[in-house]
Amino acid sequence: MKTVYTYYKNSNTGELIMKQEFTESRINFPKNFYNYSGKSIEEQNLIGFVEVSEKKFNRECKKQNH
Repeated sequence: MKTVYTYYKNSNTGELIMKQEFTESRINFPKNFYNYSGKSIEEQNLIGFVEVSEKKFNRECKKQNH
């Protein structure tokens, strides 16, 4: 089993979310979504979100925490 993280930023609102999914498994695990502070949130509709790198995601999270 492999865990894949994908990072997104809403191009309109600046909202940051992270998607966690498990691959290479026979079991179909649900996709988990987290906000910029790492708290679990309900599944998101990704319309308006663009994929960003982990580095950019972490940099943007630091800006929002201040």
